[in-house]
Amino acid sequence: MSKQSVKSKNNSKKKKIIALCLLIPFVLIIGTATGVFLPLIISYNKNAYHEVDIVERSHEYVEPETESQPAEWADVTIGADELGRDITSENGTLANVINQGGNSGTGKGSSGGSKFDRNASFGRNENAISVYGKTPIYKVPKKDPDIENILILGTDSRDVTRERGRSDSIIILSYNRKTGSIKMTSILRDSLVPIEGHRWNRINAAYSFDGVGLAINTVNEIFDLDIQRFVVVDFNGVTDFIDRAGGLTVNLTKKEADYLRGISEGRGYPFVEGPNFMNGDRCLQYMRIRKIDSDYYRAGRQRNVIQLLANKIVREKSLAEIYDLTEFAFSLVKTNISIGELTSVISSVAVKAAGRSVSMESQTVPYPDASVNKYYNGMAIKSFDIDDAARRINKFIYG
Repeated sequence: MSKQSVKSKNNSKKKKIIALCLLIPFVLIIGTATGVFLPLIISYNKNAYHEVDIVERSHEYVEPETESQPAEWADVTIGADELGRDITSENGTLANVINQGGNSGTGKGSSGGSKFDRNASFGRNENAISVYGKTPIYKVPKKDPDIENILILGTDSRDVTRERGRSDSIIILSYNRKTGSIKMTSILRDSLVPIEGHRWNRINAAYSFDGVGLAINTVNEIFDLDIQRFVVVDFNGVTDFIDRAGGLTVNLTKKEADYLRGISEGRGYPFVEGPNFMNGDRCLQYMRIRKIDSDYYRAGRQRNVIQLLANKIVREKSLAEIYDLTEFAFSLVKTNISIGELTSVISSVAVKAAGRSVSMESQTVPYPDASVNKYYNGMAIKSFDIDDAARRINKFIYG
């Protein structure tokens, strides 16, 4: 063997050894990361993630027809404080019943008016009623490959083991992978919309009638959107997560402070105008305020809490604390976002945020200049120009 070939062979061995030495740290890092994150992945797939088929629509969409209304309802407009109430069939007067937009999906009656059972939530009970009904999520073409729209539903179920509840909080979360921008569109729960197979009703009834499939399809049809992913959380889960995150400091107006102080009388918490440190229960009280103004402000309060939480986690929490919060959150929600999709979005948000506050734009639908409060089939609802709302939502999300 020539000196040249021996030298070449030795160089080849040397390169392999160097390559192996360089590879070892990567193997160790990957192995460590797998050991750390594997429990998270298992927890996510066990508690939060539920794979569901997204299918092609096999039939044409049929929009329910509107129904003629009694003269005494047809041309009467009502105040925002009456939204969510129904007219009784006995005497035609307003019932003190909040938002009976549909049944619970279980045939066991409405949850309206009863207190929340903190132990009957997604995070505290494994026997929850499925968020899915018989209606599948229908496949729709993606409008922009860089923008992911996710439907977030906050349910009013008092006991997730007995009822699905209504989606009293409805938010379209739009994330742009290219720019890192996050936009939130709140849809007011009393919005009158066509629900396929169920006539016209309040939009929060769609989830109650037949789960996330009907809810997503309804939003996609009326607003011309491409939502295929969802997150469902019950209100008890929201309070538990805020407590786990260490509470939030929320700025209250004088009206908000006076109202919360009034409904909390005897509980020993002195709500004041300005900054207030709140635990989960107090934040939930704040998010549900609507009597002092309207559902527009209520939706804004819900978005405010989401942004405060996001900023607190990004700016104040260590990696270990974020890990703990992430694992805890997986027990509180139901979603069809795969772990791969979730990891992609979270890593992208983290890179874009880089320790700064998370920037979010937001809006509320129906738009005040194109809606009116009135009665429909005995329900106090928001009637609005759906086509105009669809155009404006698409412009907000896609530019």
